Order: sequence, then C-alpha cells, then structure tokens
Amino acid sequence: MEKEFFSLYTHTLQHVAFLRVLSGKRHCHLFSRWIGNWRNLQTKYISWKPHTYWLSLLCGPVFLLLAACASQSFNYDLAHSDAVLDRALTQAREDIRVSVSVPGQEETQAIFGLPLYERGIQPVWIEVENNSQERIRFAPTGLDHYYFSPLEVAYMHRKGFSKEARSDMDRFFHENAMPRQIPGGQTRSGYVFSHASPGTKSFNIDLYGKTSDLSFTFFVQVPGFTPDHAYIDFDSLYPQAEIRDIEDSALHATLLETSWVTTDPSGEKPGLPLGIVIVADGLDLLKSLLRAGWYETPRITESNQQASAHHLYGRTADARFRIKRSNQRERNELHLWLSPIRVEGKSVWLALITHFIGQSNALQQAVFGAQFDPDIDDGRNYFMQNLWYSQGLEQMAWLNGNLPVVIDDTRLDFNDAEYFTDGGLIVTWLSGRPVSMLETRYREWDQPPLSQ
Repeated sequence: MEKEFFSLYTHTLQHVAFLRVLSGKRHCHLFSRWIGNWRNLQTKYISWKPHTYWLSLLCGPVFLLLAACASQSFNYDLAHSDAVLDRALTQAREDIRVSVSVPGQEETQAIFGLPLYERGIQPVWIEVENNSQERIRFAPTGLDHYYFSPLEVAYMHRKGFSKEARSDMDRFFHENAMPRQIPGGQTRSGYVFSHASPGTKSFNIDLYGKTSDLSFTFFVQVPGFTPDHAYIDFDSLYPQAEIRDIEDSALHATLLETSWVTTDPSGEKPGLPLGIVIVADGLDLLKSLLRAGWYETPRITESNQQASAHHLYGRTADARFRIKRSNQRERNELHLWLSPIRVEGKSVWLALITHFIGQSNALQQAVFGAQFDPDIDDGRNYFMQNLWYSQGLEQMAWLNGNLPVVIDDTRLDFNDAEYFTDGGLIVTWLSGRPVSMLETRYREWDQPPLSQ
C-alpha cells in the first residue's frame, strides 16, 4: 500500500511539471481528476500513518497544482482594433459627433485575448467628440440596461491567471472602458460591454448636458454572422409583371383576396393561418423589429428543418426573427414573406408567428419535436403590443381574413401541430423612426374578433 501511495505521489509531481508547461493553454481542468485520486488515497492511508505526515505529503502536490493552474499571463493586442475602427459608423448632431463599431467574435478574441462571446459578452466601441463648451455625460444604460461593468468582465475570466495577470486584466478593462464624462472641446473613446446578440446590433447612445439631451440610434452589422434574409435578392424575387402597386384606399379589398394559410413544401397540405400583415419598406421593418428586441436568425440548411418549414408563395420564409424570454428561452418566432403587393411604393409583408412553449433547444426539438402554443392568436396579439410599446407602430387595423377555429374543435397542420384561432388578422404600418404610442392611428376596417 505504501509503495502504491508513493508511486502516485511521484506521478502527480510529474504532472505538476507538465501542467506548468501547458498552463498557458489553460489545461487546468486536469486538476479535478487528480484531486479526486488524492482524496481517495487520503482516506485510504490516513488511518495507518500520523496525520501530519501524510497531510503534508498530500498538501504539497495540491498547492503545486494550484500554483501551476494560476500561472497564465494576460495577453491582449489593441492593434487588432484597427479593422474594427475602420468600419465605424458616425452620426453628428449639433456640436456632438458619435462613432461606433462592434467587433465580431474572432476580433474580440484577438483584441482582448479572452473568449468574451462565449460568456455572452459583446464589446461595443464608442467615440464621442464633444465640440461644445459644456461637459456632457454618457449613459451606458441606453445601450444595454444590464451591461457588464469592466471589472465584472475581468472577474468572470480570472480563472487560470496569475495574481499579476489578474491585476493587469483589471487595469486593462478599466482603462479601455468608455468614460462617463466627456469635457467640452475634447474626445473620449472606449468599450461598453453589452450582452451578445446575433446579427445586426441595435442600440442607443444617450448623451446629457446642462442644456443638451441627445440620443443617437445605431444599427451595426457584426462580422461573423449572416442572417437568412441577406441571402435573398428581394428586388428580383418577383417578375415585374407580377408586382401589383395599388393605392392605399384599395389595400383592404386587395388583402381580402389573398390566401392566408401556409403549406408544406409540396404545397398540398395546409399549414397554419397567417395572422399579421406588415406595410413597411425593408429597412424600416428591420429597424422596428430590432428596436423591439427581435433578433435575426441564420439560414435554414438542414433537410429536416426544410421539410417541417412553412411555405408561402412556394418558398420558405424570406426572413425569420426571434425574441427571447428573460431566461433566454425562445418565446416567439416570426416568419416573414415579401408579397407581390406594393402600397404606393411600400412593401407588403405577410407574417406567421409560432409561440414556443416546450422543447426550447435544438436537441429536444429533434428528439421530441417542437411544442407550440395552439392559441396562435396569442403570438399575433403579442406582436402588435410589442411593436406598439417599442414605438414602432404607426397605424393598425383589423382584417377578418380567416375562418375561425374554436378550441373545442381544433385543427392540425401538416406537422400535426394543433391550433385554434378567432380568424382575425392584424394589419400594421411600421416605422423605422420612433413613434409615440399616443400617435399610433387606428384604422376603422373590420370589426375586431369577439375574443379581442
């Protein structure tokens, strides 16, 4: 037994030396396996030898292992910021000039030397040029209500670093954070650490002074992610002969002639009834959705997802957006199709919303299938409220375009998903610029369904 103990003791000391070589690559997870062996041997041998003797032998390698695990240095390289700054977007108003940019995941790793995106952290670079005479204040909550403080980011990545490296990390994040105060006639720049979101990053830069109150809204494309709608050539989606450009007064009658049910890929089996019509140019639609908290999704490539996807006009959705709960589970998924209808030059989009209430991740959905809320009107109503409260809704109207399906006699779509509906559709006119909730106009079209 004693021979076995000293053999493992020597073996662990050898691993300590090896671990010091690998510590720069953060291989300290091996420690958990070795510490388990030491605990087993401590229980096995401590009963027949003096405690102090064996504990001293046990603690020596443990302390050495801990020292090896905490020997990594902190390495960063601000030179990699050049490409990020070169593509900065700039807005100017009065005497204030604001520039912003968002590094992608690989750029962030190169600049900070840390996997910030893996922890859900997305840095945003900001520069404010204050050409006025007064001091102005930057409020990072306008960018992200729950932003990460600089030293919080450093603390989240402290494991595996030496004491000196942790101090360097704290100092680096503190010195490169965006200052809160910008004196008159001066320029300040730095990073704000926001929650990571895929696709286009939308946020506000809010600046305050004694006599000024300015807000700049930015929509920044982040490298490393291509949304599904970027693959669609919307200008050539329909032949010119198929496009109908109508007067605003003819929209109601035109929509009543439209088909409101999706199909399977073959076009033979019915899917779910649509619930939303959107009148907006593409850029205004994107801005209003991003401002309301919706985020872009990647293109569907898996054959099983293609087979279960809803089709309209013989194709899958031109764009899909999702919005999350506070616990990061998907709550609603918005499917958008550009129709061949134009209203005085503006695009008309048809939309379906599916509300996830179970199997929230891809693995569970693959094994058990996605579970949707059978009350498909709830997602429709949520969308209208969401856009209204986020100040993206200019006008709205009701359209009775579907047949009601009651809860006591539900139907199944081609995926065998159960649903019921009151038959109503919400027609919305969206704005790329904020619209006061009090300024939203209600059009007297059809009577709202009795459930509303």
